[in-house]
Amino acid sequence: MPKTKLIGLILIAAGLIIGVGFSVFAFIRSRTPTAGLKVFSTPPALVFIDNAQVGRTPLEKLFPPGEVTVKIIPDTLANVSPYQAKIRLTPDTYTVIHREFGETDDTSAGDITSLLGESGSEASLSIVTSYPDSASVTIDGQPQGFTPLLISPVTPGDHNITLSAPGFTDRQITAQAVASYRLALTVKLSGSPAPLPTPLPTASPATPSATLARPYVRILDTPTGFLRVRSEPKTTSSELGQVKPAATYPLLKSDSGWYLIKVDLPSTSSGLPAVGQGWVSSQYAQKYE
Repeated sequence: MPKTKLIGLILIAAGLIIGVGFSVFAFIRSRTPTAGLKVFSTPPALVFIDNAQVGRTPLEKLFPPGEVTVKIIPDTLANVSPYQAKIRLTPDTYTVIHREFGETDDTSAGDITSLLGESGSEASLSIVTSYPDSASVTIDGQPQGFTPLLISPVTPGDHNITLSAPGFTDRQITAQAVASYRLALTVKLSGSPAPLPTPLPTASPATPSATLARPYVRILDTPTGFLRVRSEPKTTSSELGQVKPAATYPLLKSDSGWYLIKVDLPSTSSGLPAVGQGWVSSQYAQKYE
């Protein structure tokens, strides 16, 4: 057999061996328990993965990566429906579930925190509330907007995240953002009256639109019953105060989904100064030119 042909056969055989080896390695890794799951509940509960009981809360265990169905059945509240969710377990990370069972599903609360691999090197954060929709989000003390929310990039490290909505109890979560991963949160707020927040300045009654010169904007209905006025055209800027739906204000400037309006916001005892203008999101404001 010619030497060149022999070398070719050897290379082909080596390629096949390497390919089979990688396939076997990938299969073994997919079935190896490398994805962590932590489950905490009040009161203690049984935990099932794909209808198989795997333990009781608090639970910390490794599973093969992939999508699974988690069911949590409380020990003591027989009349409360079990909690069930589909989650994706990611290799080399922990998915964390907190569930606080109330007497009804409306008074129950909880959250799911997971890290999902991203193609880039930056860290990102996504927040979705299963109940209610359009909850207000604050990260490290700074208002960020309403759910569903995606923030990219976000600084790697621990972050304090607070979700709130009228008529619901605030929920605070501490979670770690990691480079090359998306920190994904799913949150359920409990539907009980929450303490009233510190009042923010509310704009003085606006000029009726019938006598207001164009251009001007009219504030639309919002999930919270008010619209935040910010110092800059972005959700991360400081909040100056609030305006009410149906009010109209002179339009000073437009900028990529934001309107700069002329608005009189008084100073407050908490230290916010009086201002004469601020930015509002065009999502909840209609422009008249």
